[in-house]
Amino acid sequence: MNTVYKPYTPIRYLVSPSRGASMNDTMIREALERLQAEIDPVTHIWLEPEQTMLVEALNVFKRCGVEPLRLPRMLAIYILLASALERHADPLSLDDPELTRRILDGDYLYSLYIQYALTCREEPLLRGLAPFVKKIQIARALGRSAEIRLLHAFEQVLTDSKEA
Repeated sequence: MNTVYKPYTPIRYLVSPSRGASMNDTMIREALERLQAEIDPVTHIWLEPEQTMLVEALNVFKRCGVEPLRLPRMLAIYILLASALERHADPLSLDDPELTRRILDGDYLYSLYIQYALTCREEPLLRGLAPFVKKIQIARALGRSAEIRLLHAFEQVLTDSKEA
């Protein structure tokens, strides 16, 4: 995911809304609309997730048996958490003019991820992802890149919840 800091403007659609849009395109558009409504314009946070990453996430969610009506909100939750972790991924350098901005944006997106997941009644998902998120944060604090792929963590939590 790329972060672009610019004055607030609505999230651009990665796919133009047309009659020929696939189901994935529709779900991606819906997830981005949900995020647009949630992100406070004062933050000037602009998310531009890569479409291939979003399609891959949707495929994982479908493979795990996530209901179609739940897919856009799951995708929005995934985008928020991935974006928050991305902001905190780069090494800290006091010479970085964007350091404060990255930290604050990451903290904002992480709290929004929690708030949004709770609003969507996804407490089991939050509880299941918490150990993975903590492992990623600890690994980064120790200067190691995260050994856990976020999408794999989602897949494991969704698979475990389906089996329970």
